[in-house]
Amino acid sequence: MLLLLACHLAFDGPLSRLRERTYDFYQFLAPRQATSNPVVIVSIDDDSLKAHGRWPWNRGLLADLVDGITQSGAAVVGLALVLPEADTSPEGIAGDKRLAAALSKNRTALAVSLGNEATVSEAEPKAGWSIVGQVPDTLPGFTGLTGSLAEFSNAAAGLGVIRTLPDPDGVLRHVPLLWLRNTPQRAQLWPSFALELLRLYAGQDGYTARMNAAGFDALRMAGAIVPLEPEGSIRLWETATDTPRLSASTILSGHGDPRLRDAIAIVDLSAVGLTQYLPTPTSPARPGAEIHADAIGQMLAGRFLAEPAHARMLERLWFLLSAVVFIGLSGVLAGRVVLGAISLALLALTPFVFGALEYSLQGALYDPLQPALATIMVAGFEGYVLYRRSEQRRSTLTRQFSQYLSPSVVQRLASSDTEAILSGEKREITILISDIRGFTTMSEQLDTQEIAKVVNHFLGIATDEPSSATAPSTSSWAMRCWPSGTHR
Repeated sequence: MLLLLACHLAFDGPLSRLRERTYDFYQFLAPRQATSNPVVIVSIDDDSLKAHGRWPWNRGLLADLVDGITQSGAAVVGLALVLPEADTSPEGIAGDKRLAAALSKNRTALAVSLGNEATVSEAEPKAGWSIVGQVPDTLPGFTGLTGSLAEFSNAAAGLGVIRTLPDPDGVLRHVPLLWLRNTPQRAQLWPSFALELLRLYAGQDGYTARMNAAGFDALRMAGAIVPLEPEGSIRLWETATDTPRLSASTILSGHGDPRLRDAIAIVDLSAVGLTQYLPTPTSPARPGAEIHADAIGQMLAGRFLAEPAHARMLERLWFLLSAVVFIGLSGVLAGRVVLGAISLALLALTPFVFGALEYSLQGALYDPLQPALATIMVAGFEGYVLYRRSEQRRSTLTRQFSQYLSPSVVQRLASSDTEAILSGEKREITILISDIRGFTTMSEQLDTQEIAKVVNHFLGIATDEPSSATAPSTSSWAMRCWPSGTHR
């Protein structure tokens, strides 16, 4: 027990990967229940490229797409695109002006990306910030920014970061909502693309972020509180319902769609070779626009996944408790294999039931697999120890009694409850003590073989059970066994 507990403390990092896979399995079995989500994805797909030419399009065509989506009733239009370079052709210059005008007259948001590379197209966050608490010095941030042309960024009502940070195994489990950028002048706080779209949808001018010693703590926006991880992220909690998708060619052909009314429209590239897919807890490859949609749905529903601060401590305490209980039961159930197996199964199953209930009811994440596996390992070791002790007792019993008893009796002793046999048994018995008259003198006169024949002949007569018809009376039998004058 102590060895397993020490290993759990020492290898917490590598074991975290196993814990994350368990949390993924929760979502695989029971995804988040779908709630009302206003997000609709407008895809620049293969049909769109076939109808309007290969990518990149003239920016005037993107302006027509933004205008068409807004005319269909969309509340917010977000372009999950970065347009850092100007089109210097005559048609391109005109297209850039048209796109800037479309971004300015509609409620739109553009994407930016943060990194440590050289800054491309400098921009400032559109949203205002109110910080509660002190920003820790150790909180990581980025120095470089890649955004669209200044005329596009200035025209858009919102700018949000679309960069993702997968876990070491490549799976995207955490969606950052807040990002830090360290500039020579000051630190900038940037919202994610999903958060910026939700701000525009709610008609808010800014955010309020609460900090603590570890980093970010919570975010308040549109009257709702969003609990944050120290890095400023939330855990991705996916649903089994796909986000509605429309082809950009449908909008550009002049056909609106009723699903766009009062919607948050995200324009993304989904044509073959142009889109980026990311592995998530429930899918091996998911488009980025759907991840933004799930993040928006979580914030609107107010349901979030979180691993409680005391989760690991509770897992270790449960392991210690279940291991001690099983060790205590093993002494009682050593001879009842079925009951022992049932007890072990119940002890191993209980944390799974508790973890599933906490996940479904509270969104709290506890790992039941590691405590259950550790309990099973303790049970296996305990069973091995009991087996070795039993074998040692049998070996000792066989070695000691094989010198005095027949092999069949030794085998019976070895296969029986040796403790009960060696402790004795109270029983009413009859003892016969007999002697052969003149045996000492006879043994001095006869050789060994003759003595053996006489003794065996006597033992045959003395131990033969006579039938009831010929059996002598007790008194005569006693006279024959105990002749006068011989009382040994």
